[in-house]
Amino acid sequence: MAAAVLVLTGAAAAAAAGRADLSGTVRLALPGGRTSPAADAVVWVAGALRPAARSSAQPAAVASRGKRFDPHVLVVTRGSTVSFPNVDPIFHNAFSRTPGSEFDLGLYRRGAARAFTFRSPGLVHVYCNIHAEMAAYVLVLDPEDAFAVADESGSFRLPDLPAGRQVVRLWSEKGGEKELAVEITEAAPPLEVVLDASSYRPMAHKNKFGRDYPPATQGVDRY
Repeated sequence: MAAAVLVLTGAAAAAAAGRADLSGTVRLALPGGRTSPAADAVVWVAGALRPAARSSAQPAAVASRGKRFDPHVLVVTRGSTVSFPNVDPIFHNAFSRTPGSEFDLGLYRRGAARAFTFRSPGLVHVYCNIHAEMAAYVLVLDPEDAFAVADESGSFRLPDLPAGRQVVRLWSEKGGEKELAVEITEAAPPLEVVLDASSYRPMAHKNKFGRDYPPATQGVDRY
């Protein structure tokens, strides 16, 4: 994991008592010096939630829709059960081979939903055993962690964080992981972060049996 330290000057240089919000923008550095918004980037601060704000695992879902997983990135806390409904007029088979979070929901049709409870923290890769182009990510955090998912413009907001020096963690599918030490105060300017996505290349994955997917045309009428 890459690490960096961001020191803010002026009023933000001293840690303030109490709590404050953190907002900002995450962008991706692309080949040729271009940048783009880091939509779906996850920003979190470990252990930053007030005890009263900690809640039990909430219902969450990743739908199979248009031969895609929706949402592409989901953040849940440890112990959360995630439903995987199929809303397509075809069969799907969601699975993961991520160590500690392996599951196989089997083949199921439109209107059906199956679920899995995520008990291990970390990043879980989710695929469909039928459609190789389908991929999603479930990031499992601790219940005490404050987190936000960047919108299409790369913007995020984390409200009510402990003021002072905090470690802000970021993850993006294309930009990888990064850590920043940030002074959080009411006077701090928006955080601007650039993640290096210049070497990102989509990686092919195996099916749930650890083998290559069959040609996409095989069984096309059924799936």
